[in-house]
Amino acid sequence: MGDSEDLQQQEQEQSLARVEQGGIPLSAHRRLSELSERGGSFTSDLSVNGFALCHQLGLKPLSQVMGSSIYQMGYQGAWGAQGYGGGGILIELDTLTQALNEVRGRALVRLAEEARCVGADAVVGVQTRAGESQLDTGGFALEHVAVGTAVSRKGANAKQPVLSELSVAEYAMLLQGGFEPLGIVAWSAVFFTSYLYGGMAGGGMLAGGGPLTMGVQSFELREFTQAIYSAREAVMQQITGQASALGAAGVVGVKINHSAQPHTLSGGMGMGGGLAGGRELRGLMVTFTAVGTAIQQHGDHTIPAPKTTIDLFT
Repeated sequence: MGDSEDLQQQEQEQSLARVEQGGIPLSAHRRLSELSERGGSFTSDLSVNGFALCHQLGLKPLSQVMGSSIYQMGYQGAWGAQGYGGGGILIELDTLTQALNEVRGRALVRLAEEARCVGADAVVGVQTRAGESQLDTGGFALEHVAVGTAVSRKGANAKQPVLSELSVAEYAMLLQGGFEPLGIVAWSAVFFTSYLYGGMAGGGMLAGGGPLTMGVQSFELREFTQAIYSAREAVMQQITGQASALGAAGVVGVKINHSAQPHTLSGGMGMGGGLAGGRELRGLMVTFTAVGTAIQQHGDHTIPAPKTTIDLFT
């Protein structure tokens, strides 16, 4: 190989090492650092109104920044379970929960690193996109991308860029109200529920004690409802815990996303004992995600009382 090929290979190896450590590739780091040192035209996903608001707020757009990660979904091995009185079970698929949170966490860390490279104090309008694809090996890969606009702010004293899903307009209203963003808080939880020991498995009983006749009576699928609530409570507990760790007064702009799809689960407690005894369970897999921005109030700043508005035409 020639010298140029050797240098290219070395750079690729260094980039892979940086990615393995949770960082960004060398080429991205070099480009953003040069932009910070030499200046130049910026790119952003700001609207015209958002760009005008930046100037009013003393925010200087620096660059569009991105964080990305593709994560292989691990195998859900032995699991424990919580039983229902009617024979159904409810379990958290902790391997999937962990994978969803780690892939998003890595994307947000890389987003913040790109913002640091350009000397930003904050990243506004952060949008996160998630997906999955099937690998040739038969497994699944989780994909997560986070994109936002890095900005600098006069008088900012943050030690690291503050990430926020708020738009520039929402950011402006927050500052006018005497509050500051502290960062993004987010969590996902995956739960599974099944009718294996009653209910839909055949010859089961309704919640009220009557026989279950599929297609004849309408009734609530209580196990599925409970799975949604359990996933939500797990997520909100994590969200509030993250906000408390940041010293936040609250969380605003929370976006909630959930999905429910049929799923077959193999194995069980110890892969051979416990509730399922290694058999397959057919039921529903529920994924619940919440993402928001933690905020705190400025010192002794007081929020002005709202003005009274009277609509004479109603």
